[in-house]
Amino acid sequence: MKLIALGDNVIDLYENTGECFPGGNAVNVAVHAARLGVQAEYLGAFGTDKLAAVICQALDENGVDHSRCTVLPGKTTKTCNYEVLDGERHYLGITTGETWAGPLQITSAQMEHLKTADLIVSSCNAKMPEQMAAVEALPALFAYDFGEKDKYRTDAYYDEVCHGIDLAMFSCEPMTEAEFAALCAPLHRRGVVHVLATMGGAGQMLSVQGKILQKSIQKLHACDTMGAGDSFLAAFLCALQAQGWQKGRPMSPQALEMALVAGQTVSAENCMQKGGFGSQVQLS
Repeated sequence: MKLIALGDNVIDLYENTGECFPGGNAVNVAVHAARLGVQAEYLGAFGTDKLAAVICQALDENGVDHSRCTVLPGKTTKTCNYEVLDGERHYLGITTGETWAGPLQITSAQMEHLKTADLIVSSCNAKMPEQMAAVEALPALFAYDFGEKDKYRTDAYYDEVCHGIDLAMFSCEPMTEAEFAALCAPLHRRGVVHVLATMGGAGQMLSVQGKILQKSIQKLHACDTMGAGDSFLAAFLCALQAQGWQKGRPMSPQALEMALVAGQTVSAENCMQKGGFGSQVQLS
């Protein structure tokens, strides 16, 4: 299987400790997929600063191809700033500066290359919703992470990005089954096949064309929850694809149960290390 993770790359900066880690949803998913033995690629836009070089080195070390990324001379890399206390991260804001490389603008050559993927993964953090319709029309299975912010849970945003999503993922506070059903309804109306909510220590809920499955977890004391959702998503998707997942088709409850277990296992392991995938860097 070839997985292409499409979207953001960042440096995660822990302001209270001074620690830095390469990351971004797409980078994290690609790395975790590669570690699971999948042919994984990252496709995004890089600047030419030291931070971009750090991210590229981490991708190289994890066997993730990034050779088809756009490189923009003179542009710089975004940092996401956090405070991490007792394993839990608290978002403080972002630093882009005036020369941020910005969202990828997919070229015709890159679009042709995306046709070679079996599975494409992107997210709201890619900041390229207007390009999603063209990507979702490609032959590959398509998964999209809507994150945790309310601004990505509106009818207007759904109309912009829901054109052929096989799996939509949300990071949520614990909720009831009725609340989850209400979250899923507008997505299923727009043709989304599977909707997944990760709820931290409360486990996951999964809706398959309106039929809801729930999965509890065994709680652990995390070293760092950064990248927990991305590692879960990578393992979940790889497990489903290995069981014969096809574009536009719902998977069986048994296959979904196995994928949820795979996601939980990899996510728990990732929470025992710092950063999106455990690669700390020194920037000074």
